[in-house]
Amino acid sequence: MKHKISIFIITYNEAHIIAKCLEKLKTFDEIIVVDSGSTDATVSICESYGAKVISHKFENFGLQKQFALEQTAHNWVLSLDADEVLSDALISEIHNINHQENVKAYTIPRTHVFLNKVFKNGAENKRPILRFFDKNFGKFTPNKVHETIEIKGAIGKLKQEMLHYTVFDINTAIQKQIKYALLSGELLHEKKKKSSVFKIIIKFPFDFIRYYIFQRNFLNGYEGFTWSMFAAFSNYLKYAKLKELSDNNS
Repeated sequence: MKHKISIFIITYNEAHIIAKCLEKLKTFDEIIVVDSGSTDATVSICESYGAKVISHKFENFGLQKQFALEQTAHNWVLSLDADEVLSDALISEIHNINHQENVKAYTIPRTHVFLNKVFKNGAENKRPILRFFDKNFGKFTPNKVHETIEIKGAIGKLKQEMLHYTVFDINTAIQKQIKYALLSGELLHEKKKKSSVFKIIIKFPFDFIRYYIFQRNFLNGYEGFTWSMFAAFSNYLKYAKLKELSDNNS
């Protein structure tokens, strides 16, 4: 039995990429976009693709996505970020799933695209991420960042990929890494986690070696090297922020 499917996306100034995402969603039954005050053409672009756009103040990623989920009309939903693009093969796979009664959600392989380079190697190539689920059995954690979907039921696996167009230029990469690193540090502090000078000192070189060598990003060329540098720096910054917050409260 085929189910109607709602897509939901949260946005803020995504005019540079949102059309690429929406172009692939024409065969789905509903597109919900929850926008938090975009000042570019995001809203008009979304409306031109038939999306229902709802304005809602942004508090954090988990709460915003849960709000967007609650606006959908159909039980089976697909959560997308504005910079994620479904492959034609994945769209076909989703529409032709033979749902088993106990399976309430599916992971989707997601491939990293960084500085226009599709990563064909490393941990970011076809990393499984849970995005397609029956909303009667799933909800978002209210995290500031790195929100997850909690599912009551079995989780299946889809085979076909979607592409994650993270950043197109170094400027954006820097801003994005700093933003998420600082939010992640705040989240760790709220969870009563601790940092130390020793951990901060070893964090960057250890993580760079892990990303670049052990996760084989050296096979992704210059872009793989640059992404490994940014990812390692982001982790360093996260724990530096955590130490700062802990020291200020001691």
